[in-house]
Amino acid sequence: MPTLQESLQVLLFLIFALGGAYRFFQPIDVLAKRMLWVNYFKPITVRTIAVIEVLCGTGMLLALLLSNSTIPFLLYSGCLLMLTMLGAAITHVIIGDYKQIIGNMFILLIIYQVTFPVF
Repeated sequence: MPTLQESLQVLLFLIFALGGAYRFFQPIDVLAKRMLWVNYFKPITVRTIAVIEVLCGTGMLLALLLSNSTIPFLLYSGCLLMLTMLGAAITHVIIGDYKQIIGNMFILLIIYQVTFPVF
């Protein structure tokens, strides 16, 4: 039976790997219509963020599948995703898109809980 930790890792994989892939392959003008923050960045920056999300989301799943690995996939992926979500929250504050910040902070807390479990 999967634990909450494992379930959250799979959820983070789905959110970031699939969401990042979506942002990577969609045209920038389509993304700009759906996401306000895209208008404030160069296309290469949007694509780079998407690649980071895909890699870190995949790292969350690799940490689950390769639990005996000497590479701390969970630590690296979790820390980079926390920085990404913190940057997203700061960006939303700067551009005035305040309703997105709660979602950013909620996902940031989930990533923190998965990366640095209390128990």
